[in-house]
Amino acid sequence: MMDGAVLLDTSAWLLAVGSQRIPEYTKALAEARPAIVPGLVLAEMDWHLRTRRAPMHAILRDIAGGAYEYEAATVADLDRAREIDAKFSNLRLGLTDASIVALGERLGVHRILTTDSDFLAVRVGRRWNIGFELVVPLPR
Repeated sequence: MMDGAVLLDTSAWLLAVGSQRIPEYTKALAEARPAIVPGLVLAEMDWHLRTRRAPMHAILRDIAGGAYEYEAATVADLDRAREIDAKFSNLRLGLTDASIVALGERLGVHRILTTDSDFLAVRVGRRWNIGFELVVPLPR
């Protein structure tokens, strides 16, 4: 993957494209090369936008048009997500966040657009020594 690749998490993606549009998140999304949409994150976006179909349809058109790179979780990703969720059980990651981490591990992408500090504590790799970077720092 390219150095500018960024994995998208639902919370920050909503802040970048939703009705509240936070400039830091909008800018980070615009600069991501590519912006990677994990499959389970897309499902969460659909849930959040269930009463606002026009924005969801715009996202789907953007994905189809190549504005984002869509990556569905493989069976191996889901198994790795289970391992990651178990390893970091104290964080209560859940399937979606653990699958983002597993996808990042598979693709070699360790930058995430998120509002969730839990990604800072997660490590991957054979020795559990590779961390993740938040594209937009959390407020202090």
